[in-house]
Amino acid sequence: MEALELFAILVLAGAIVVLLYYYMQDVRSSSFSRAKTQISGIGEKATMEGGKMAGMSEKMYGMSEKIRGKVKEVPISTDVFSTKIEAFLDDKSDQLIKDWELATKKDLLDIEKRYTKTSRDIGELEGRFNEYRGSTNKKIKKIEERLEKLENPEELKKTKK
Repeated sequence: MEALELFAILVLAGAIVVLLYYYMQDVRSSSFSRAKTQISGIGEKATMEGGKMAGMSEKMYGMSEKIRGKVKEVPISTDVFSTKIEAFLDDKSDQLIKDWELATKKDLLDIEKRYTKTSRDIGELEGRFNEYRGSTNKKIKKIEERLEKLENPEELKKTKK
């Protein structure tokens, strides 16, 4: 296996791992969003004292808002990533097929047609061979009889008498 092939396999494996990660995040986020809704309901009930939540310092409140902003920027859906991978594979599919010597549906259909034609041709050849073998065996038998007559002319005279 060449280095380029190994690299391509590692890239595809990495892509699969990332897709699984985002899928798990998506599954977790749906259950997380339910919990978040319940928690936000509790948070709204908390009293605000001087522009900050009760029991939370202003610095901590600002930090939590920054974290929420960062988390919201992370794409939870795998659609964006999946479309990027599909676009990459579409662009590079011909090269991957060539590099890895993969068979396409067109290749398989071509091989199937050739196999069918070859099977018919073999059947025809077998029939013609059997016909040729029969006529050849008859000719060989006649030649052997003539050769026998030429080699043993005395036996032929004895059998005629």
